[in-house]
Amino acid sequence: MKPILQSKRKTSLSLKLVIVVVSVIAVVSFIWSVKYAGESHREYPDLVFNPELHAPECETQGGFYTEAFEIKLVTNTNNCKIYYTLDGSEPSLKSAVFVKPIIIKSRTSELNNLSAIPSSPRWKPPVGDVFKGTVVRAIVVTNDNKKSSELTRTFFVDEKGRKRYSLPVVAITVNPDDMFGYKNGIYVLGKNYDDKNDYVKKDMQLDLPWWKYPSNYLKRGNNAERPAYIEFYENDNHLAFEYGVGVRINGNATRGYAQKSLRINFRKEYGAEMLTYKLFPANEVINFKSFILRNSGNDWDKTMFRDAFMQSLMADSKMDIQSNRPAVVFINAEYWGIHNICERFDENYISRKYKIHKDSIIILEMSGNVFYGKKQDGKDFKELLTFIQTNDISVNSNYEKIIKQIDIDNFIDFLITNIYYCNSDWPNNNVKYWRYKAKERGNDSAKVRDGRWRWMLYDTDYGFGFTGNDAYEVNLLEKAKTTGSVGIIFSGLLKNKLFVNTFISVFRHHLNTFYNATEVAKKINDFEALFSPEMEENINRWRVIGSYSNWKSNVKVLRDFATHRPAIQVKQLNEFFKLSDSEKITLKK
Repeated sequence: MKPILQSKRKTSLSLKLVIVVVSVIAVVSFIWSVKYAGESHREYPDLVFNPELHAPECETQGGFYTEAFEIKLVTNTNNCKIYYTLDGSEPSLKSAVFVKPIIIKSRTSELNNLSAIPSSPRWKPPVGDVFKGTVVRAIVVTNDNKKSSELTRTFFVDEKGRKRYSLPVVAITVNPDDMFGYKNGIYVLGKNYDDKNDYVKKDMQLDLPWWKYPSNYLKRGNNAERPAYIEFYENDNHLAFEYGVGVRINGNATRGYAQKSLRINFRKEYGAEMLTYKLFPANEVINFKSFILRNSGNDWDKTMFRDAFMQSLMADSKMDIQSNRPAVVFINAEYWGIHNICERFDENYISRKYKIHKDSIIILEMSGNVFYGKKQDGKDFKELLTFIQTNDISVNSNYEKIIKQIDIDNFIDFLITNIYYCNSDWPNNNVKYWRYKAKERGNDSAKVRDGRWRWMLYDTDYGFGFTGNDAYEVNLLEKAKTTGSVGIIFSGLLKNKLFVNTFISVFRHHLNTFYNATEVAKKINDFEALFSPEMEENINRWRVIGSYSNWKSNVKVLRDFATHRPAIQVKQLNEFFKLSDSEKITLKK
């Protein structure tokens, strides 16, 4: 019987011990909950910025490292504390106080954070763990609640170090709520998507296509710009530049994609009025008021470089084109995929390229809508359209009046490029042109100061086989002649023999130079090699291309277009202009 009694005693003691432990846990939990509740309702005084206070210092530079390490934050200011965050949010009195070194390590195995937030009706969660770094934001705060400027550093830990990526790396730091918050976030569906009552008030359709459905990311203008910080790391891991900037969503229908284009703006209120850096190695321009981190537009789910590639083919043409350069982007140190850094067509682009004051620039879109300038600035262009429609342009004197108002070489290049590319989203879209405000026109020696209209090449995503494997057979000549302002000008000019001869001659030249199948194939190979090392990770992040082999097939469409298009285009031109055997366009062998 003794063993039984002993067993009962042990059971009784064990039960008492469990009760004691549970009681202690309950008391501790209660105390903690009271403390936590008190903290959550505690009111913190507002901090006042003091420009004389220096930001905290950190000897360790941002960038890529091969193993975990510690960083220290220091300040020379007396009677103060350093507050910091690690999630991208702005540091405040609610943030952690720096008391011991911060451990910087690989965070890839941690739960996906921002990348797990839906950003489109067709958003899909990433495959596996998204690569993550650590972003440190820190300020110095004095005892009387004065705060310093901010230190922002982004760190990445990977066994390959900077060799993990073959492209430049752009790290954007922004308050999470500004980008992904339900009410204020500009990257998400958000409140605008859910607020059906607001639709009724504004008499909105409820059967809109998915990319037009009212969402936070459709917001535009200054109210849709958010303060951020950008760090740019070149391939050798050196920090090329870092600035406070404004960030907003860029584009039209492509805002509805899960990965969006971002416009980066430099303004005095963020710390610098412009970026001073040679952002594009092949471009001599070093000053930028803004640039775009482009999601490749409508080509987002195909090659990721279609527009950049087509722009590059026309680098030596008479048109304004956008310089491009791919990069890997992070938001709050979380992998955000490949973006194409590209110039933005605006008054600043023209001003810096041609060294003219932006107040002397007029930019119009489509059939005379003012993009930049005053409302009346589109009046003379509409008068030009009326002149073409109401006069016989076969008469050379009338033709001369037109070419004093438009740069004919530029317009011909604009026409030929979009026609050859089979850019089916043109000229009903993507038509932008500009001129210098001048009283005298037609002075060729003055170049752009002659006051003539000049067209710009952009958003060519629907070209070069985008619409299908047989897109190289599409004839865009008739559409170019009958659509919008381009159609009015082109159809009028086609009545003049001088223009027709020039147009055919330039087209023949381009077919044998810019569009030479062998040279174009080499260019496609270069782009493929540039993007290839980064595609697997990008595909897993956004899940729209499907697989690496799908991407390779999409690139092959470009090659097929480059191979087949020249001969088909020659046939279309010969038929369109009804050229005799002696006049017919031929390709060089």
